[in-house]
Amino acid sequence: MFDIERWQEIFDTIRKNKLRTFLTGVSVASGIFILVILLALGQGMQNGISKEFEQDATNRVAVWSGVTSVEYKGLNPGRFIQMRNEDFDYLKEKFEDDIEFKSSIYRIWSGLASYKKENGSYRIEGVYPDYQFIENASMTSGRFLNIDDHKHIEKVAVIGYRVQQDLFKKEDPIGKTVKLSGINFKVVGVYTDPGGEREENRIFIPLSTSQRVFNGSNIVRNMGFTLKPKATFDETLATSEVFSEELQRILKQRHTIAPEDTSAINVFNTLTEVKRFFDLITMI
Repeated sequence: MFDIERWQEIFDTIRKNKLRTFLTGVSVASGIFILVILLALGQGMQNGISKEFEQDATNRVAVWSGVTSVEYKGLNPGRFIQMRNEDFDYLKEKFEDDIEFKSSIYRIWSGLASYKKENGSYRIEGVYPDYQFIENASMTSGRFLNIDDHKHIEKVAVIGYRVQQDLFKKEDPIGKTVKLSGINFKVVGVYTDPGGEREENRIFIPLSTSQRVFNGSNIVRNMGFTLKPKATFDETLATSEVFSEELQRILKQRHTIAPEDTSAINVFNTLTEVKRFFDLITMI
């Protein structure tokens, strides 16, 4: 039942306390506005983070070397640590039961690629076949690299969609010959990547071929691993954190690096970052 006297009393109180009413209204409106902004920010961060982690496998662990910052066993700081095939072979065998996909990488940052009259500068990466799944790359035509390509040091290449657009335009690149730093490679596949244009601006070739052709000897620039998933996220996270710590410990030991040196061997654990970001979102 509508009580007119009660409403008259309310409006009368408002008229008598205009400043207090105004400030209360401003406070409530500000609170609602801030809440909406925080919710939008949280959703935006979640979308952005989700998009970022789509680029690679969610349970990826990446390893790369740097420069020593601590004197150790008579060796001065400032040494550049160079990982090699033997390091990768040792790690993949030691953690065989935990690893799902693995690849070492030999990278040429600005390799010249050309086809007929078209040319461009692209990142060329020597990798193992597993790298397709570590990178979340999807084949749009042809195939990815296989183990025979690696064993026989084949001059074959898988190009990103952006590279195809630049060099081949509307022409089908499969089976065509592209020059990489003046050396002929046969294109066997084209891939797309959730990371978009930047990730599709690369050319993959067999690791063994990259080391032979580009004078890499047995050097590797990076290593990438994904681990077999466990029953729960927490178990998978715990396993990946132990794995990351062991990678650092073993590589420091193999290259005579001080245990407390934080710059010589770098490990990026995607699962740790996923948890950190989503914990932040939950707080918001």
